[in-house]
Amino acid sequence: MKILYGMPTYESFRKAEAGEIKLGGYCIIVDGPEYSCKDCEHEWNKEEALEAAYDKIKGLKASFGGYFEGYYNVEINLTTYQVLWSRWGGGEEETIQKIIRPATAKKFIEELKLIDLLDWKAKYIEPGILDGTHWSVEIIRDGRNINKHGDNKFPDEWDAFCKLIRKISGKNFS
Repeated sequence: MKILYGMPTYESFRKAEAGEIKLGGYCIIVDGPEYSCKDCEHEWNKEEALEAAYDKIKGLKASFGGYFEGYYNVEINLTTYQVLWSRWGGGEEETIQKIIRPATAKKFIEELKLIDLLDWKAKYIEPGILDGTHWSVEIIRDGRNINKHGDNKFPDEWDAFCKLIRKISGKNFS
């Protein structure tokens, strides 16, 4: 649950009594804990929460394409260290499968942090366009998976993401 600092309001007291938030005291602590576990009372800040979220990533599935340029698909399993890349379009299909080293998988996660993958919005949609380029990214994690997608609109870090996919698969992804 979220930790609330500063002078609490009546509503804050009610939420704390209901177990919805934790009151952190009157003094705001720079880089102090922002969240608290109801069960074990462990506390952590946003940076630690993000680090833990990236540690839970077990794989990634991504697709990109449109009618004219064909479709790319990649599946990266960071537990078995397998990468499956495919492209189809224009009546042709190409598929490769490769094994990566554990160090490569670890570096891939570090690079995903640099492009803030977990902080991307869920949807990037360009209104008024019915045809074009579609993309999707499914982040496979312990617990629930996270899905991001778009139509004709991309996060600012999209080109860097495509370079990461190209780097780990050895094949183009755009």
